[in-house]
Amino acid sequence: MSIRLTDSHFDTLFKKGYVIIHRFLPEAQCTEMAAAVRRLLPPWDEIKDDAQVTRKDACYFPYPEQCLNHAIINAEAINFARRWLETEHIHYRPGLALVRYPGFQGGRDKGHIDNGNNSLLPPTESDHTHSQLNFWFYLEDVAADQAPTLFIINGDHYDLRKAEAMVAPAGSVCIFHNYTQHAASDYTRGEGQRYIWKFAFGRSDHYWEGTAHYTQVGSNSHFRKFIGALSAVDRELFRFPPAGHAYYTRQTLAALEEQYPGWNLHNEYAPLSQ
Repeated sequence: MSIRLTDSHFDTLFKKGYVIIHRFLPEAQCTEMAAAVRRLLPPWDEIKDDAQVTRKDACYFPYPEQCLNHAIINAEAINFARRWLETEHIHYRPGLALVRYPGFQGGRDKGHIDNGNNSLLPPTESDHTHSQLNFWFYLEDVAADQAPTLFIINGDHYDLRKAEAMVAPAGSVCIFHNYTQHAASDYTRGEGQRYIWKFAFGRSDHYWEGTAHYTQVGSNSHFRKFIGALSAVDRELFRFPPAGHAYYTRQTLAALEEQYPGWNLHNEYAPLSQ
């Protein structure tokens, strides 16, 4: 199981704007996810001789590797996000896996927040429930010369001299929100790579928020397999109506079973009508 998220973690997030937790993920799960990300975004040794190689790359949800999709359903993260957002009703905000290679330059980043590309509304200091909650995972060890993300404590006004570099072992996570000041740094080591895998949650009633949505992926084979394996409660995280909703009839449940095999395996959906 993941490390338990406590009042202390919550208080640190509130005071600093972020909290870094080392080795949050179980070692076996982290190892499986790291191998999956390596299949999607090859390590430096496999591509370093390619003259056209870029210094960064990314892969987006839904992932061909199902262990990455299912890792989003992390009970500690979900409960923590519900507490921060002050509601039981939250939605997944699209995540991604990304990689930085030797030569990546992040030094021109003077610090930023993620609100401008994630919300129609400007930041507000009076209500943190408008700040979607990010979970930023390292799947391999990251050292100071491997472009660790720089996080800036609330009130330090983009002063990178006071920034904390997320130098951390595999399985670690940084939890931060859309108003958290952070910056990219340079990859100065001549070998290796830095992987990040991330997801976020926001309130389900905040339709003005989210960097992108995923209602267009209903026919995607990776998404269909993932959704078909979930419980009714977990599907709500991905914008599906809850069990008992008027949408669910015999006709619609049959169509859902065809699109998402396994949809009603546990008889959680009772048709309300024909």
